[in-house]
Amino acid sequence: MKRKTLFLSLALVTLAALLAACGGTQTDAEPEAGETSAETPDTYECQLIGTVTDAGQVVSALTIDFGEAKKVTGVDNDTFTVHATASTEAFREGTELESFGDYDIDRAIVKVEDGQKVTLYFDESEGATLAYTSGSRNYPADLTYTVTQNKPVTLTAADGTVLREEYTAEYTCDNSVQDAETAKFESVIVPGGVNYQFYDAGADKLVVWFHGNGEGDLLQSGNNVAQMLANRGTVAWASDEFQTILGGASVMAFQAPDTWYYAQKDGLLDKVADEINAVIAESSINPAKVLVSGCSAGGYMTTRMIIAHPELFQAAMISCPAYDVASDRGGETPTDEELQAVKASGVAVWLVQGETDSVVATDACSKRLFDILADGDTLTETAVKQELPENSDFTTYETADGKYKLSLYDTTDEDKLRFAEDYDQDGVFSEVQYSSHWSWIYTLKNNPQSADGTHIVNWAAGFVS
Repeated sequence: MKRKTLFLSLALVTLAALLAACGGTQTDAEPEAGETSAETPDTYECQLIGTVTDAGQVVSALTIDFGEAKKVTGVDNDTFTVHATASTEAFREGTELESFGDYDIDRAIVKVEDGQKVTLYFDESEGATLAYTSGSRNYPADLTYTVTQNKPVTLTAADGTVLREEYTAEYTCDNSVQDAETAKFESVIVPGGVNYQFYDAGADKLVVWFHGNGEGDLLQSGNNVAQMLANRGTVAWASDEFQTILGGASVMAFQAPDTWYYAQKDGLLDKVADEINAVIAESSINPAKVLVSGCSAGGYMTTRMIIAHPELFQAAMISCPAYDVASDRGGETPTDEELQAVKASGVAVWLVQGETDSVVATDACSKRLFDILADGDTLTETAVKQELPENSDFTTYETADGKYKLSLYDTTDEDKLRFAEDYDQDGVFSEVQYSSHWSWIYTLKNNPQSADGTHIVNWAAGFVS
């Protein structure tokens, strides 16, 4: 093998010498004006852009910055190939954990924009930044993006003067993700306490969010981001839409050190209450203007917080609270007496769940609490047909004073909820079906509404105005 390599090298050297003598190569020549040597192509930096979708954060786009003095035209969906890998292997090393979310794919490019910055937009149904593991938790994956140019583009100066008709280059990514919504939040690490993400609105109101079980910390990693990336349960409250409705409100999005089902045995209820009170004091928040919301295990935590610290909250928005499974998962399924304490607290409650729920039983969870809250009241029942036909219709039940409400969403014969999504970013909604447990998506879209047309976040804002 070594001898063959030597012979080949000598042959190549001889060929190169002959070509040089005949003027057949420009290996040592300087490139002409406006050209780049084939041996030293230009290299440009790429930036990953993230979006928190209803199903979690994805890399939704990638930008290539060609610099202020250059522009690029002639880019289409096939100009570049973007290869992406997501791996939790380093995190899982030495454990028995498996990942169900690692991937190795070429991203589907659905549209492009050219110019000084070229933007490649991806199908948002793939490209997640979190991976779900056998530990029943989402964990941030290590991302690696590689960009390859498949065909030339036109390179011009900023004024449109053509520099190269047929231009190719090379590209590098540092694999960090820029997300305008998550950038609003500050990660707060509390030694011995409960970590949280904080959005400071500079307002006198506060919203507290408790995530579902899949967003708790894993192996004491202290990641403190899964609760912000796994769905819109953190970022939605800081969105322009919700902030306008609320008249400005800071946001605390806690991350369970493991699971909210350990709230009692690990003393999490008092720790969280102490941290809420500290933020109220430090951020000049009116203690009478605090709202709370949570989903699934976070709905259980929300309920437990109201029972333990009823003085903290004015209104609660609770999606698919996981009462029935709590005892099996290290917690305590609330007794009827404890749920009566929710009514005695004076906290207004709007519950949201699928008519059926494949993870926590609707009758044993949201309907159970609502029946206790509404006992003895005259109820109004309102069937709501969605404006977008891709969404599940729902029915809202409410007490005469509007203090307690329950919205139940229709589920399919396959026990799914239907959602209007635009993951291919073409401006047209398509129907996507998710687990019948994922009713929090509707809460976080401000979709549930009452008989008079008031939506859930607007209703909650009325208690802290």
